[in-house]
Amino acid sequence: MNVTLLQYAIPVFFALIFIEALYSHFKGLDLYNLRNSLSCLGCGMFTTSLEIFIKAGLVALYIWVYDNFSLTELADNSWITWIAGLVLFDFLWYWAHRKSHEINILWAGHVPHHQSEEFNLTAGLRQGALQDFMYWPFYLIMAVLGFSAEMFIAQMLINKFYGFWLHTRAIGKLPLIEGILGTPSAHRVHHGMNDQYIDKNHGGIFMVFDRMFGTYQEENEEVIYGVRKRYTSFNPVMAHFDWMHSMWKDARLAGSKWDKVRIWFMPTGWRPDDVASKDPRQKFNKDSYVKFDEKPGEYPYRLALALFILLAAANHTLILQSESLSWQHKGTLVVLITLGLYWLGRLLNESKRITNLSGVKLTKTKLTRGT
Repeated sequence: MNVTLLQYAIPVFFALIFIEALYSHFKGLDLYNLRNSLSCLGCGMFTTSLEIFIKAGLVALYIWVYDNFSLTELADNSWITWIAGLVLFDFLWYWAHRKSHEINILWAGHVPHHQSEEFNLTAGLRQGALQDFMYWPFYLIMAVLGFSAEMFIAQMLINKFYGFWLHTRAIGKLPLIEGILGTPSAHRVHHGMNDQYIDKNHGGIFMVFDRMFGTYQEENEEVIYGVRKRYTSFNPVMAHFDWMHSMWKDARLAGSKWDKVRIWFMPTGWRPDDVASKDPRQKFNKDSYVKFDEKPGEYPYRLALALFILLAAANHTLILQSESLSWQHKGTLVVLITLGLYWLGRLLNESKRITNLSGVKLTKTKLTRGT
């Protein structure tokens, strides 16, 4: 990651979140839920902490492929290279993103981003820590085609920064660019559980590729946000392992050895018949759906908020001073931040309400575990 860009981007992100929250409050839009927002921001914090180590190795791999297998070397100071890189990265993002919705093991890396049942700018920072690790094989095509590591990182950051503002309900449809560029309306569809919205609008900056490959969908009914195999926790650490745990559980229940292996690579949500009968999942019904945190119970929000601020300061220090800190100090900070986020999850989970997908039954439960 470019530390200088992040130094300016992080305050801008939080300023925009604050503005959206104020707008929501004064307009009575109910766009924000503090517990959900802290969980989303905690997911982003966990991701950026781990990326200090993950991205270093992935960028080194990109440079190695570029040095040894690039077909040419494209000039970074050419406007043609910048435009070609912008379009190519978004094309690769489209396919990596689409496949992460279609293949079980890849979904495990991306699913944290979709778990939130609220849709606001904090959801834009709710990223999967393993997502880029799983997307990287797609990105290496840019190295082979001659885009330098600096150009690649710049295009990746442009794509990520552009994607942030798409996570809002405060902006309606934008007629001049709908269906051409990524917009909040198009991205709301992408986060929807409605039947017609599932696995649609995978593009980042452009919607052209969705139109080309048949995955474009216009927003035409109220969006229900989240994932059908809902994540019944606010723990930002365990959120990254929820789908992996589900697949592991299904693999253990499967009677066939072949099913135990292929479940990881089958279409998202595929389950062997014997597993589905042994451990059935509640089916999604949009007409009777009730949010997981529709009627939140009591929880120590002051303590949770104070802990979050402390962790945010530690995470900010880790990111901005990553080049000067030793690997030992970085590792220590990452461990402390992870433990702190796990504790934050325990605080957020206190007295939460458990709601099934149909919304028929509500039970208020005081949890003693973080997941």
